[in-house]
Amino acid sequence: MGKASILRFGVLLLAVILCLPAESVGRKRKIQKPRNPDSLVVAMPSPEMPSSRKMSTSAFPVQISVTGRVVQIQSDHNQLLPIYNQHGVLYLTARLTKGKNWLGGLPRGRYFINNRPITIN
Repeated sequence: MGKASILRFGVLLLAVILCLPAESVGRKRKIQKPRNPDSLVVAMPSPEMPSSRKMSTSAFPVQISVTGRVVQIQSDHNQLLPIYNQHGVLYLTARLTKGKNWLGGLPRGRYFINNRPITIN
């Protein structure tokens, strides 16, 4: 094989490499689809079998009152307060500051705050 044919082979190989898309040369990345929370399957606790998981409570005592669709939480300390939905699944963790805290925007339903049932109408 002469220098000219080796040079042609190298140029052809380089052209093929440059024309291929980057995904086909290396590993393909897995594309993650955005999840729709309405389509997720949630495990429902069975009423016959008590759950071994305990709901967390706040580190310090709080006073809770509901006014319409707004929850007022009075706290004497800065703390995190877990809020669970009616099935006992953690819905959100609210960051409380010292004094009155207003929590709005919760959808209608039943929640557990500090192991006390709260109903939002």
